[in-house]
Amino acid sequence: MASLKQVASVMLGRIPREQCGSAFVITAVGSLQDVTLRLANASRTDEDNNEGNDIKRFSNKRFEIVSLTGTFSREDGCHVHISLADAQGVAVGGHLIDGVVFTTCELVLGTADGVEFVRLMDDETGYNELEVRQLIPRTEESKWSNVSKAVLAFAAIGFLAVRLRSR
Repeated sequence: MASLKQVASVMLGRIPREQCGSAFVITAVGSLQDVTLRLANASRTDEDNNEGNDIKRFSNKRFEIVSLTGTFSREDGCHVHISLADAQGVAVGGHLIDGVVFTTCELVLGTADGVEFVRLMDDETGYNELEVRQLIPRTEESKWSNVSKAVLAFAAIGFLAVRLRSR
């Protein structure tokens, strides 16, 4: 059985490097088992003993994926947060360290043309933090960036129209 991270890695590996250096989660449904999470309150720089920075493994337990968000890069792996529900509907969530696909995992990834995600060590947090790098010169605008601007403009106009009508 494949881990969720392996599934994403295989998907990203099928796209030519020059077309896509990174991806992000749009949506996901499915189920996992043998999940390992890093729970909230995580910090590598706390002076305290950091008791809240638990890494918890749920062996021999099956979960439905309720929510999944994160980024994937070719060189630097992924940063994924997940919410899961067990057989009683009890939810747990955190930073996904590992999880094995149980029945299925329908993972939809999106890509952003002209950028790549890299992770650089941040001395303040003690973690590799995301940096988004531009791959194409800023002077070159693709037709998609113009479409994006138009969509944002229409969204803003639509939002303002709704706000004005509600007054």
